[in-house]
Amino acid sequence: MAKLRVVPSILALVAVLLAACGPARVAEPPASGPSVTVSNPKPNQTMAADQEILVTSTSSDPDGIQRVELWADGALARTDVNPDAASPYVVAQPWQSGKPGSHVFIVKAFDARGAEGQSQPVIIAVETPPSPTVVAFVSPPPTETSQPATRKPRPPTPTIAPVPPPTRTPEPPESTPAPVNPTPGPVCTPPPCQAGEVYYCPGTCSGGCGMQCATPTPTPTRPVFKPTGIETHPILKPIWDKPEVRDALGYPSAAASDDRQYARQYFERGYMYWWNRPDARGLIWVVQMPDAGAMMGFGWIGPFEDTWDGNDPLSCDLARKNPNGPRSGFGRLWCEHPEIAQTVGAAREPERGTGESNSYGVVQTFQGGTMLYSPLEREVWVLVNGGSWQRYFR
Repeated sequence: MAKLRVVPSILALVAVLLAACGPARVAEPPASGPSVTVSNPKPNQTMAADQEILVTSTSSDPDGIQRVELWADGALARTDVNPDAASPYVVAQPWQSGKPGSHVFIVKAFDARGAEGQSQPVIIAVETPPSPTVVAFVSPPPTETSQPATRKPRPPTPTIAPVPPPTRTPEPPESTPAPVNPTPGPVCTPPPCQAGEVYYCPGTCSGGCGMQCATPTPTPTRPVFKPTGIETHPILKPIWDKPEVRDALGYPSAAASDDRQYARQYFERGYMYWWNRPDARGLIWVVQMPDAGAMMGFGWIGPFEDTWDGNDPLSCDLARKNPNGPRSGFGRLWCEHPEIAQTVGAAREPERGTGESNSYGVVQTFQGGTMLYSPLEREVWVLVNGGSWQRYFR
């Protein structure tokens, strides 16, 4: 693997020398991540226990929004991938807890470059509704003077039409308590909502009122791709020629790269692919796989910039405890993003790449996604914008 990391190390050294010789820009703030606003629930809102809550947020960024994460009480509760990576991205993420007390929500959004932004914390209170009071009606025992009623005999039935028998209205016992009319509960009238807001009635409303003013999710439409005149790489073309792949990816948006070092690694529930970008640091794609034999699925993110500095290849204690790492750029990304580590799990085999292969990987971007080629297993990965993916063998 020494060959795999030579170029990033040299580029990192050059970047340090240029920074030392160039004008100081220490005071310049880094590029900001997406802007995230939570519109529901409202701060300090009170909810009933075991009631589902839709945490509604709006995320925006000039580079588009890749995915949105809901963090509840410091733990990742849900991840939603933006179908078209457009901005702004409005999403309602369900959450439910039967545990009374205070709960804190934070929504994190990631743009297409991997930059992160998060909302202000929203604190709500979850209360257990009081048990309903049951009023029992008890009939008094019969008195000694009570006599069984004597039913009058049925009159003869005429031949023209039947006559119903006379009815007797029983007198209520003297000591029977009068029924108690329960106090009606408060009327639940939802207020007018803004676009993207979801409103739930307060916990004081009897039985709750359900969801009001929900913004319907638009039905995604298949984009129309126009030819670009750029050729698909010969290794990728047999896969791209499949109708389902061409319809999803469209046409190439840039020429393919087939002379750069690459690496790949399998995890318990995922896969990472590293490509050595010619003009900067390497890029990393992360694919979520339900099992090792999956040929298609949903859930991929990237590319992320390789931030490994070329020094210690193990970036955290969890990576050190596993003989397979992950190490270097994969390890830095895995260690610094707990949500990625939680999604893909532990590394199940060592990282492999250009050092074990006589040929380089192939990367080509398309109007609707990206294609990656690994010569080790002759695998072609089709990553469609929006999160779906497929795996093919050449």
